Amino acid sequence: MDVTFSEDASSLDIDVVALPIAAGEALDGPALALDRTVDGLIGNALRAREHRGRLHEVLPLPVGGRQLVRRVLLYGLGAPDDLDGQRMRFAHHEMVRAARSYGYRRLGVVCSGAVGREHLGDVVEGCVLGTWDRRGWEGGGGLGLQELRLVGFGDGREDEAALARLLGEATNRARDWQQAPGNAFGPDELCQVGADIARRHGLELEVLGEGELEAEGCRLLLAVGRGSDRPTRLLRLHYHGAPGRSRTLALLGKGITFDSGGLSLKSTAGMETMRGDMAGAAAVLAAIDVIAERRMPVEVMAVVPAAENLTGASAQRVGDVWRSASGKTVEIVDTDCEGRLALADAITVAIRRGATHLVDLATLTGTAARALGHAATPALSSDPALWQLVQGAAQAAGERIWPLPVYPEYRTLLRSPSADLRNSGYGEASTIIAGMFLQEFTEGRPWVHLDIAASSWNDNSQLGSIPRGPLGSGTRTCVRLAELFAAEGR
Repeated sequence: MDVTFSEDASSLDIDVVALPIAAGEALDGPALALDRTVDGLIGNALRAREHRGRLHEVLPLPVGGRQLVRRVLLYGLGAPDDLDGQRMRFAHHEMVRAARSYGYRRLGVVCSGAVGREHLGDVVEGCVLGTWDRRGWEGGGGLGLQELRLVGFGDGREDEAALARLLGEATNRARDWQQAPGNAFGPDELCQVGADIARRHGLELEVLGEGELEAEGCRLLLAVGRGSDRPTRLLRLHYHGAPGRSRTLALLGKGITFDSGGLSLKSTAGMETMRGDMAGAAAVLAAIDVIAERRMPVEVMAVVPAAENLTGASAQRVGDVWRSASGKTVEIVDTDCEGRLALADAITVAIRRGATHLVDLATLTGTAARALGHAATPALSSDPALWQLVQGAAQAAGERIWPLPVYPEYRTLLRSPSADLRNSGYGEASTIIAGMFLQEFTEGRPWVHLDIAASSWNDNSQLGSIPRGPLGSGTRTCVRLAELFAAEGR
């Protein structure tokens, strides 16, 4: 897809010009100029309330012989006060999907009204996200646009548009990996994705097999994969963009390629989206691909514990006690709380390999949906400075995160009568305490935890403001975090 610029929508030789309409706002600037070109067609439609600016509302208007463009497409942004980066991107996501349904492949977007010049990145990322296809994991190439013309956004902004396109494409790759079925995408396939990224960019690559994991003491991770005949792996990529610096950011992504719950078996309905239980891994791998492509001056590693959680004869049992790579012992209260086990050992490996700052992304708890729903990501942090960076990165990425408190009283709920810690059975505040379980393995390093269990995949058909299916959450936040981390280290 070519991203090009123009300052005038009236003479574009293009399939359709898309015009944003916010609820209650009048036409201004470029929109008024376009309306004059089409003899007031747009203003007439708005006055007749054929389009009211409701979120995702789309109205194609035939232009006839008035100009080269075939159609004007009005698309709604909803109430201006409700617009943030996430809603702006998702509005353009749905607009592109509507445009593609009409067969339009050469699309212009007008900078007008609530969509100002400062929203260039939001617009490009949202439009790229809208080209995603559920069958993309098969290599189908998505619902591609041939051209995206940005009208009225100013000159000399090609680099901004190029980065926004990269971010959108990276998020779509993460969505592809989330969507891939478990029979086609296991731990080895996930590691192959990492190997391909490492080869393209010359990154340091480490893949630990089961023998190496045993030698590292990663018995929590190995316990998760015991029920599957697919071997467990730990993947680590290291991008050396600032080798003289003492700070290394580790992005850790949970890579459970299918989660049945183990012997604490999920229901059939509970397994429907469990191909996407590796959403954290997808996000950090897609992010380090962009970080390396952009040659950012930063030290970053992506660490992915990869396993299947199944119910084979060797599967771990409720009541088992395992010793982690850190030396701490863990009692298994629920085998369906496996992500925290895998990440605990991954954190230890990352620290052993030189990580000074830790950010993990994981589909960790079902209660994340009860806490914040699919519209935002719950977060925990041990360090205010790192949290400020992550928060700023998420804002720049148009992804919502919300901090939860880490109260000392909750630590008592992690205790086990037969081990140092237990992996479940906390009774309350489970999204918080599951994150605090991971904190026990950080050895005092600055740490942020993002629980993307609900925000990475929307299966709520009533939540129309958010696209259905996998969302690639966290990908853009990780890239923006690397930018901020690099800037802070200069």
